[in-house]
Amino acid sequence: MVILIASDQSKIRRGLADRLRESTGHRVLTAASIPEMEAVPQAEGALNLLFFSPVFSIAGKAARARLREQFPDMQTVALEDGMTLDQILVLIAQWLPEEDVTAATEDSAARSPDSGSKEDSLGDYDLRTLLRSTERTLIYKAVQRSVRREVVLERLRPELASDPEACRDFRRMVRSRALVSHPSIAAVYEAQEVDDVIFYTRELVRGKNLVELASEGTHFPQTVLLQMLHTAGEAFSWMKEHDIPHEEVKPMHLFLGQAGTPRVANIAQPDPAGVDDSRKAMEALADACLRLIDSGAGPCRELSHVLGLMKSGKYQAMTGWKQLAREARMAFQRISEVNNSLLPESRERILARQKLRQKQAVLSILAILLIAAAWWGISSWQQYNRAKVRDVAGKVLIPAGEFIFRTGEKRVLPGFDIDRYEVTLAEYSNFLDALPHGETSRFDHPDQPAGKTSHLPRDWAEISAAARAAGHWKGHPITLNAPVFNVDWWDAWAYARWKQRRLPTAEEWEKAARGINGNLWPWGSGADPKAANTGSDYSDQPTAGGNKDGHTWWNDVDAMPGDVSAFGVHGLGGNVAEWTDTLVPEPELPDVMVPVFCGGDFHQTVPVPLNAAPRAAKSPLDAQPFLGFRTVSPPIAP
Repeated sequence: MVILIASDQSKIRRGLADRLRESTGHRVLTAASIPEMEAVPQAEGALNLLFFSPVFSIAGKAARARLREQFPDMQTVALEDGMTLDQILVLIAQWLPEEDVTAATEDSAARSPDSGSKEDSLGDYDLRTLLRSTERTLIYKAVQRSVRREVVLERLRPELASDPEACRDFRRMVRSRALVSHPSIAAVYEAQEVDDVIFYTRELVRGKNLVELASEGTHFPQTVLLQMLHTAGEAFSWMKEHDIPHEEVKPMHLFLGQAGTPRVANIAQPDPAGVDDSRKAMEALADACLRLIDSGAGPCRELSHVLGLMKSGKYQAMTGWKQLAREARMAFQRISEVNNSLLPESRERILARQKLRQKQAVLSILAILLIAAAWWGISSWQQYNRAKVRDVAGKVLIPAGEFIFRTGEKRVLPGFDIDRYEVTLAEYSNFLDALPHGETSRFDHPDQPAGKTSHLPRDWAEISAAARAAGHWKGHPITLNAPVFNVDWWDAWAYARWKQRRLPTAEEWEKAARGINGNLWPWGSGADPKAANTGSDYSDQPTAGGNKDGHTWWNDVDAMPGDVSAFGVHGLGGNVAEWTDTLVPEPELPDVMVPVFCGGDFHQTVPVPLNAAPRAAKSPLDAQPFLGFRTVSPPIAP
């Protein structure tokens, strides 16, 4: 066997070679650069195992491909940054015949899988490269044969396969990561158990992380680094808002994709890490960015300001990921404004702009006088018009047949009809009025908890009063034509039964929203922040949001004509998310089933395409201001 150690660190390179030569009878070669990594085995005429450090990961891809053509049986293993010599020996031990593992690695080898763990494939996946190993898992780069897709495959270590607790913890971790549906975070594809091997696959993030970029001596202008920080802030604030715990954030988790798009590793975990690590994580990200600044590209005042806030321990320090996203976005906007202000402008255009401002000032005074004269009449009419309940009770027929589900799978559903609009506050108020006094369980789900004795939404008295007056609730405008919210799954199920209908399944909901061709958005395949009431302009403050779609929180269910699917169903891309009748295992309690909800809403700061996995509720009792529902046929069987 011929082994090649390719590392830019002489201590690691020489130390590994010496230890392996002492403990095995194999030929051990070393290389300090990519050209050497390719030339040394070619001169030797053989290569069985190649171990390479992270700096050779992407830059050395072409060289490894040529070596693989020359030595088809060659296996490659990526070494992780920061590993000690002993840790690397533990990793290497699993790729050597058992008789070659001597006292040099015995202390650590007890934690390593035996030589029989080196499968070439698992189910539909071919294992290509061991990227790294942890105490509980092995992480490979693999290829899914059926679709020819490169993925990351993470499996439970073989020696833990018979440990029920380890298996349960692994499944919980996978479920947690599968719940993440953020466009900047690597997606989970599927989980499987094949021949007593438990594994899952996730998106292979193409590009380099901050650690790799720094080790290569790469530098970037402040705009690139601000975009990366904004992406990190958006991603981890989204996880916090959705109560998804995650590992400690490190610079190695933030990537710059090959197309220049920032990406974030999926580091969700089932249990909270304990103490909030956001301050420590921001300091580490700031230090990594400081090493990547291209000082020759001009002043970096805006980036320096954001990095200073990230590293500061004083009162002006960052308070969390959401603030990081906001500060990075504002810094980027200030850079854009300065660049635009530096564009040359002719004297004629300056004079024309001054005349236009004078005319605008005169017109503004006249407009103020006219508005003041007509104010009372107009405001009274608007108040009456907004308070009027409109008829939005129409249904849309979704024909039977095939449609594209989720990421490309073709499925078939029978025909059904679905509410054209989300259930409104007025419609739900009719349901409450129709409930017999003293007979609250008539429409209840059979499994509804005994402690739930009412279908009255939280804060209903205040919400109903504000809606009837076309006023405001928590500072946000509201009418009886707005979607009902603060309803839990039991409430939605009971309303549907009262209407002699039911809640849609996640499959039915998706077909109604995406059509038969699998559109990413109800109106097509292109994102449009103005077409639907999404959280792209969300703000907790009533006067701060709504600058893109015209609404801060909810809107009347018929107020966004652009948010309509190919079948003619409205409000699936935004406004409020919607309960479905589909249940999934609760991530932290696999034996407990919880309902999922689908669709965009005013609260999601990053609008998610409709082919993303539905979101699992914490429990059927979960009631939120951004969550409502609609119903479908046929009626529930008695």
